[in-house]
Amino acid sequence: MEKKRKVGYIILFSVYTAANIFLVSKIRGSKEVRDSWQVVYMQRFRWWDIFVFAALSVVVLILVMGFIEKAVLWLRALYARYAVSHSADTKGFLGRTFVCILAVWSVFFLAFYPGTAMNDTVYILEDPFKLSNQHPVVYNMYLYAFYRVGCLLNDPNLGLALLSLVQMTGMAYVLAKAVAMLRQRGAANWLCRVLTVYFGIAPLFATYAVSAIKDTPFSICLFALLLLLCELASGKGALLESKPFWLQMSLCLFGVVSFRNNGAMIVLGAAAVICVVYKRYAGRFLLLSGSVIMLWFLINRLVVPAESEPLFQERVGIPLQQTAAVIVKGKPLDEDEARYLYRLLPEEMWQRYSPACSDTLKWNDAFDREYLNETRDQFMRIWRQLLWKNPRVCAEAYLLETYGIWGIETRNKEQYYNKEIWENTLLLYQDSPLPEPVRKLVADYYCNRFTYRYLSMGTAYWLLLAVTLWLLYRKAYRAVVVTVPLWLLFASLLAATPIAFAFRYGFVIAMAFPFYIILPFMADREGSFLNG
Repeated sequence: MEKKRKVGYIILFSVYTAANIFLVSKIRGSKEVRDSWQVVYMQRFRWWDIFVFAALSVVVLILVMGFIEKAVLWLRALYARYAVSHSADTKGFLGRTFVCILAVWSVFFLAFYPGTAMNDTVYILEDPFKLSNQHPVVYNMYLYAFYRVGCLLNDPNLGLALLSLVQMTGMAYVLAKAVAMLRQRGAANWLCRVLTVYFGIAPLFATYAVSAIKDTPFSICLFALLLLLCELASGKGALLESKPFWLQMSLCLFGVVSFRNNGAMIVLGAAAVICVVYKRYAGRFLLLSGSVIMLWFLINRLVVPAESEPLFQERVGIPLQQTAAVIVKGKPLDEDEARYLYRLLPEEMWQRYSPACSDTLKWNDAFDREYLNETRDQFMRIWRQLLWKNPRVCAEAYLLETYGIWGIETRNKEQYYNKEIWENTLLLYQDSPLPEPVRKLVADYYCNRFTYRYLSMGTAYWLLLAVTLWLLYRKAYRAVVVTVPLWLLFASLLAATPIAFAFRYGFVIAMAFPFYIILPFMADREGSFLNG
């Protein structure tokens, strides 16, 4: 029975891997995420593709089984060989790691002082309450508060710099906490040092730490939640009797639900799974998550202006993409469909459909967003009709809109976050205090595509799937709970992502990657993870 379970999980992982590689091979993409449907498309599926996929699945299965039989055993033996107990001086190690990461990041901060800001940041600062129909109002208030502090001190740049410093501190702390947690549970000193250096010098982390975007505080809170769940799992639930634990959990959940629009889904989903695994404390978790959601809801009702109606287009990015795909290459529209859709956007404008980015449609100047808000039911009815009549076209449109999220090693230059401050009239601009030769040297390192290169989101989630299946096989359900928020984030992105390659939506996966890769080995040594 045990062997059958193991084989079942291996087959599941191998089939997913083969399907992923096969689908990605069919996609013809572009470096420009906003390129048209004539440039970004999927090759037609042929009858012989069945045999190609079957052969690929067999090859992947053989490789996976070989890796498990040889490499995994070697890695576990290597980890066990160097793993030691480091129960003493945990706080001192945490402090040193935190200072090291922060010190390295400060060089980046000075080179790009006072930080970076995209167009959405500027729009929010121009009118934070009006933009609450698109961005979470708590984030808008958080961002605007720092800007106003700078204005009161007659230096708007100082406000943005303070925001950068707060985010740098928060991110450096949770990353240092993760390294210290691994060390406390047996990771060798050399591995902890490597992780500290990695978090310090990898441009991805410093870039997001000083970026005035909602994804940074959201990722900090979500990763802090993962660490709490890990501590909870390794302690067999003992922390559930600790008041500081519940306070920390409250802050993390509130941050997750407040800094991103998909946060509520993650909080509710995670709470449901936690209640199943920690049944004795299900009532407390339900009360806590319900209270956090209620507080978030009340803040929105009290702060968001009544006339600031949420933009429906932000919720239907994928249906909008599928509708556009049908218009440009599907079956002809009937009279009712054409009348409605061409009222929403002129016929010739639908030709601007970009398979990997919905922004070219929903932010088109000719797109009637008010009309869409007023006719939500009609749009959804017509979309369902088109989906029923054009399943192949809609399936391809969905895959093209999301393949930057699930595709193994799929990447695009949109993955790399910008290092500038968007042009504005708010007196925000980059003004590095470093000498120009030094600033240029630092900028060349941090802006180099080679140094900035990172695993694609699809690759990171593919590896997370391997870890999750292994934990399920070992019946380490408390350890599986640690991965649940990441999977809920993945599901929310597959349901409503506006841009296939915007890595910032899933940046937390980069923070968590080294942590969850070591999680199975940590579980082996800790022991308590493996007791169901």
